[in-house]
Amino acid sequence: MENPPSSRPLPTYAEEVLEALKPEIEATANGLPRDQAEKYLDTTGFEPATIETALDQLLNNGYVYIVND
Repeated sequence: MENPPSSRPLPTYAEEVLEALKPEIEATANGLPRDQAEKYLDTTGFEPATIETALDQLLNNGYVYIVND
């Protein structure tokens, strides 16, 4: 996953969430549902509020996508 060319810089915590998620996302053929991503990030030590905010920022800036709900 590369950064979108027109994206705004992400806050450090969102970059850290993205880096933590990359191996999990890349290990799947069909992507990673948000609830599974949240559970995984929780096990890696991120706070729930950080997870929620970072995932929203990643979605809003085009770093991750929602496909088929």
